[in-house]
Amino acid sequence: MRRRMRTEERIPERDVEEFLRVRFTQAFPRTAIMLSKRIVGRVREAFSMWLDFISGIERVLEEAGLTWNTVIEAAELFLGGPGAIEELSSKEPDKLAKYNIAASLAASTAFFNIYSIPVCLRVIFPYADPERASSYIQEARRAFALVALAHLKRMQDRGSWDEAMLRRLRFMSELMRA
Repeated sequence: MRRRMRTEERIPERDVEEFLRVRFTQAFPRTAIMLSKRIVGRVREAFSMWLDFISGIERVLEEAGLTWNTVIEAAELFLGGPGAIEELSSKEPDKLAKYNIAASLAASTAFFNIYSIPVCLRVIFPYADPERASSYIQEARRAFALVALAHLKRMQDRGSWDEAMLRRLRFMSELMRA
């Protein structure tokens, strides 16, 4: 893989995913463990800021009669691409309407990077602060669902599905479940 990365102009998608998988599952956790004493305060501060942000999202979800499960289910549906959305539209239009509401509420995160918050919560914070690992992992799933849903809804609204982005989001979805 390294040789191909040095010699080819464009890196094949499978190599990019493998590179990211190694970084996310080995390099980042190892570094977090090594630096944990130095970064644990910042990790907790960042997590507190995330919880403050997400509390506003939770209020809006409650007002709309939705739950985090709705957001997660909507993200999973949208990860299936336009075909999955069309299929649900024909079978259960009311459910799709709820998912579209959830996606609209997630829109405030449309400009968030798909990696930053979920990766920190899933592969860095639990290793830097193992006492709170389960909280970080739970929030990583929520963060990913929220950010992914916003990106996917934007693609749906444009009517243009970016296959590379969709593939990257599916890759991240697998990582969040691991």
